[in-house]
Amino acid sequence: MFRSTSPLLTFSRSISMKGDVHLSNRRVMRKIKVGKARPAIFHQFDTLIELSDGSVIKRTSQAPKDEIRMINDQRSSSLWNPNRSDLVSMDAAAADRVNKFKQRFASFDKFETAQDKRIKSVQAEEAGESKASESDDYMDLMGSNVQEVQKGGKLFNKKLDKQKRKK
Repeated sequence: MFRSTSPLLTFSRSISMKGDVHLSNRRVMRKIKVGKARPAIFHQFDTLIELSDGSVIKRTSQAPKDEIRMINDQRSSSLWNPNRSDLVSMDAAAADRVNKFKQRFASFDKFETAQDKRIKSVQAEEAGESKASESDDYMDLMGSNVQEVQKGGKLFNKKLDKQKRKK
């Protein structure tokens, strides 16, 4: 019988290799009872993400892709990099959609501005009238036999209602 005098060597990897699958740390290991649903298992994959400027970052994601190339990200956005003049504010498809929207609804904007001017001129003329005339206008809208309530109506009171029930 042959005995080894050297201790057993254990090998542990601290870096993840391409294609390794790691389970989420949030998974709780417990016995699944009969008739109960299994908990969701979210696989975590190490993914290399290449940004639009060529830099690469490493992220874990649930998508089993080794590499992702970003076309539009924070590096190529004029919102996040306002000092770069070479960045285009929108992509071509979005710009085309915005132009179509402007062509279709630009006339409404012009109409509103002209109408706003008319309203302001009318309001300037009516500035001398009092608020009583406004309330009269509301009365006209409501009908012919309407009388304004001078005092507020009676509000429901729980205490009084309970006292009436006891009697």
